[in-house]
Amino acid sequence: MGSLGAQERDQKELVVSQVSFGGFDERVSAKDLTDFLEHEAGLIWRCRMKNSWTPPESYPNYNVLDVSDVPRKDDYPKVVPHAFVHFATPDAAKRAINAAGRCELILDGHPLRVNSGIDSSSRINQRRTTDPFRFVDVGVEIGTLASRDEFLVAWKGPKSGVDFLIDPFDGCCRILFSKETAFTFKDIKEMAVIKCDFKVEFLVRDINEVKLFTDRYPLVMLFQLSSTPWVYYRTADDDIHVTASFSLLDDEDPWIRTTDFTPGGAISRCSLYRISFSPRYGRILEKSLAYLRERRIAEHWPKRPLAVLEEPEFSTLMLDPFFSVQYKEGISFSIMFLVDALVHKGIVNQHQLSEEFFALLRSQSDAVNEIALRHIWAYKTPIFDARKRLKLVQDWLLKTPKLLKSSKLLDDSTEVRRLVITPTKAYCLPPEVELSNRVLRNYKEVADRFLRVTFMDEGMQPLNNNVLNYYVAPIVKELTSNSFPQKTTVFRRVRNILLDGFHLCGRRYSFLAFSSNQLRDRSAWFFAEDSNTSVMAIRNWMGKFANKNVAKCAARMGQCFSSTYATVDVPLDRANPLLPDIERNGYVFSDGIGKIIPELATEVAEKLQLTENPPSAYQIRYAGFKGVVAVWPGDDDGIRLSLRPSMNKFESSHTMLEVVSWTRFQPGFLNRQIVTLLSSLNVPDSVFASMQDSMIYKLNQMLVDTDVAFDVLTSSCAEQGNTAAIMLSAGFKPQMEPHLKAMLSCIRSAQLGDLLAKARIFVPKGRWLMGCLDELGVLEHGQCFIQSSIPSLENCFMKHGSRFSGLKKNRQVIVGTVAIAKNPCLHPGDIRILEAVDVPSLHHLVDCLVFPQNGDRPHANEASGSDLDGDLYFVTWDENLIPPAKKSWIPMDYTPAEPKLQPRAVTPRVSDLI
Repeated sequence: MGSLGAQERDQKELVVSQVSFGGFDERVSAKDLTDFLEHEAGLIWRCRMKNSWTPPESYPNYNVLDVSDVPRKDDYPKVVPHAFVHFATPDAAKRAINAAGRCELILDGHPLRVNSGIDSSSRINQRRTTDPFRFVDVGVEIGTLASRDEFLVAWKGPKSGVDFLIDPFDGCCRILFSKETAFTFKDIKEMAVIKCDFKVEFLVRDINEVKLFTDRYPLVMLFQLSSTPWVYYRTADDDIHVTASFSLLDDEDPWIRTTDFTPGGAISRCSLYRISFSPRYGRILEKSLAYLRERRIAEHWPKRPLAVLEEPEFSTLMLDPFFSVQYKEGISFSIMFLVDALVHKGIVNQHQLSEEFFALLRSQSDAVNEIALRHIWAYKTPIFDARKRLKLVQDWLLKTPKLLKSSKLLDDSTEVRRLVITPTKAYCLPPEVELSNRVLRNYKEVADRFLRVTFMDEGMQPLNNNVLNYYVAPIVKELTSNSFPQKTTVFRRVRNILLDGFHLCGRRYSFLAFSSNQLRDRSAWFFAEDSNTSVMAIRNWMGKFANKNVAKCAARMGQCFSSTYATVDVPLDRANPLLPDIERNGYVFSDGIGKIIPELATEVAEKLQLTENPPSAYQIRYAGFKGVVAVWPGDDDGIRLSLRPSMNKFESSHTMLEVVSWTRFQPGFLNRQIVTLLSSLNVPDSVFASMQDSMIYKLNQMLVDTDVAFDVLTSSCAEQGNTAAIMLSAGFKPQMEPHLKAMLSCIRSAQLGDLLAKARIFVPKGRWLMGCLDELGVLEHGQCFIQSSIPSLENCFMKHGSRFSGLKKNRQVIVGTVAIAKNPCLHPGDIRILEAVDVPSLHHLVDCLVFPQNGDRPHANEASGSDLDGDLYFVTWDENLIPPAKKSWIPMDYTPAEPKLQPRAVTPRVSDLI
C-alpha cells in the first residue's frame, strides 16, 4: 500500500511512528516482515528484528577479554522473536495496530501481536527536527595527556564498525559499536556469549573544549569532558531492514546502563576522547563545529602535532574498582586520601605518581602536605608534572607560615571524609567540617576511620531506579508476561561494595549503618576496623535494636547518626520516660512530644548560645528517644525531662541531651504543592500572581534601594541575611560596597531560582512553625495557638555578639482563621483550616504551632499524616490565602499498613539499603 507519492514527500516532514510486533515464526526475516506489513498497513522506514536478550539473572562480564576461550552455556532461556518497526506515518501505524487488534495480521499462519509502547502517546507525534552529524567507521581512543603534546592511550575501540554522532536533536554525543560479550550466571562456570551493541553517551554541555588536528591524515577531534559519560549496552539486533536514507529516532528496545567495559578502566579514569576519521567527512566536521560554537564550546587548533603513546599498563586488567593508590610506606592515611582525591578528580595522572613525588611528601609534615594537596585539588585543569608542582606549593607554604595555621574545630564539629561512587568510578573528596553526631563524638579517637559513602550517577546526579534496574521491551513483556525488573551491573557493583566492603588507602572499609536521610540520598556510613574497634562493637554501643521490622530497625540505628549538638548531660534518674501518651480513637495526640523544665531549657540555650532569645521547644535525641520537648513548668520532683512512650525507639543508656533543631523565626514560603491545593480549594490564581509580582519587584529593587533591601533581608531571609542587614543599617550601600552587593545578588539569585523551580513565593503573613501540644488541654478541637516572632535589627546585632540593655521582644499573637499545611501535601484535606485563639497560659510558647489534645483526630495527623516529633508546618493568616469556604476538606486516611515483621529481632542487612 506504500505509494510512490508518499515516498516523494519531503522526508523530514514525515512523522516517525514506532510499533513493536511479535508472534511470528523465528524463520521470518526482517525483509519478510517489512514486505508483509507494507502490504497490509503502509510504508516502513526500518524494521529491527531480535531473537536475543540479556538472559535472566545474568550479568555481562567485562573481565573476560577473549570470549573465544570461555566455556560456553547455550541452554539459557531465550526470548521469543520480536521486531521494532518504524512506519512512515501515524496512519500506517494506526492501521497496523487496529488490524492486529482484529486478528487480521496473519503471517505464515501466525497472528501477529502488537504493542505501541509505553511512550506511544508522546512518540506518536515525535519526529526529528535536525539530523545528527554522523561520522562512520571512526577510530576512537580514550586516554589522558602526559604533556600538552603527548596523548596516553588507555583504550582503543574496535578497528572497524565504530560510529560517532553529534546530535543537536537532544544535545548528546554518542560512540556506537558492537562486540561479542560474555555473560556470567550465578554459581555456573559456563558463560553465554552474545553480540551486544554498546553506547558511550555524553552531553554537549559536558564538553570542556575540543581540539582539532586537521593538517594530516586522519582528521582528529580531541574532546575533553567535564564528567564521565553514561555507558549502555543492549543485545544486538539479529536482522535489520532499512529503507530510509536519513536518520531515525531510536526504538523502544531498552538500552541498559552498565559499568566500565574497558579492561583498564579507561572510561573511569580518563576524560579525553580522541576521534579520528576520514577527510571525506570534512563537510560534516564543519557543520558539527558550527553547532558546537552555537553551544559555546571552546575550540582550539593546536599548531603542534599530538604524539600518541600507549599507557604503561595498556590493556592490563585493573581489579581495583576505584583505581586508587592504596598505600605507600611512610605516608599517613590522611595524605594518601588527598593524593587519591587528586587522581580521581583528574588533576594528576596516576602515572605521574613517581617515587620522587612520594619522597617529596615524606620530606614535609602532614600539616604542610595537607594544605598543599588541598590547594592543588582546587585546580580546574590537569597538571603534567606532579612532583614539580607539589614542590612549588610546598615552598610557597613554607615561605608563608601564616597559611599553615589551621582553625580549631568546635566541640560539636568534626571533619568527615566522603567517597562518592558512580557506576564507573569513585571520587575521594577532601574532608569537610560538619556537625557531629553521637557515634563520632564517642569514637573521636578513631574518627578518621569513619567514611561516608554516597552512591551517585555520573556527573554527581542522583542515582535513580532506572540505573539499578531495567525492564524488557514492552512487546517482550507482553509476549512473555515478564513484568519484573532485572538488575543491572550497576546494581551488582553497589551490592558488592555494600556486602563485601572495599579497600582504600591501605584500609578495609565495611558497611556500618545509615540514617533515614542518608537512605534518601543513597548514602551510608562505612568504618575501617582496627585491633580495638570493630563494626559490631560500635553497633552494640549504640543500643539494643530489638525490632522485628527491618526498615524500622535500620531507621533506629540511623537515629544515632543524626547531626546534633551535644548540650547537657541528664542522668536517667532525672528523666521520666513514662509520661502518659494522650490516645483516643486509635490516634496518639501526643505522638513524638514531651516536656522540658524551664531551668534545663535555659541550660540548653546557654550551651547553644541562644540565651538572649531562648527557644520554646527543641527537637532532641536522648538515649533511645527522639522527638520534641516543649518548655513547661515542672513539679519540683527532680524530674527535668519528661518523655512519652511514643518517643522511645530503642534501648540505650546514653544520657547526653542532643539537639537537632529548635524553634526560631522562619519566614513563610509557598511551594508548588501548596499552591496547587489552595487553587483547588478556590483560592483565586490572581492572588498567587500578585504575591509573585510583589516578590519579584522587591528582589529587583533591592540592589538599588536600601530600604527595600533591608525589608527583604529582615522579613524573608531569616538568619542568612543578618550580616547584610547590619551592613545596610551601618550606612553601607550596595552601589559602593562590592561585598554587600555580592551578598544581595546571591540572595536575589537564590530566591528567584527557588521561585522558578519550586514556585517558592514569599508570604509576609506566614511562617514555618514547629508543631507542639497544648499540655493544659485548654484548646478545643479546631483551634490552635500561634505566637510568632517578628525579626528586628536588634536581634540581628544580638546574634553577632552585641548586647542591648533591653532586647525587644517583638512577638505577635495571631487571632483569626489560619490555613496550615505540612510537606509533602498532595490531598485537598492536607490543607487544614483552623481558628487561632489567644490563650494567656500559652504565651511562653513562641514560634510554635500549638495543637489541641481534644477532638476525635489530631490535626497534625489530618495534615499529611504528620506527628509532633519535629515536623514543620506552613501557617498563613493572610485572608487572601484562606479558601473561601473557610473550612477544611475531609482529611485523607493516613492509617499506615501493617508492618512486615520477621519472626525474631533483626539487624539491618546491607541488602535492605539496596
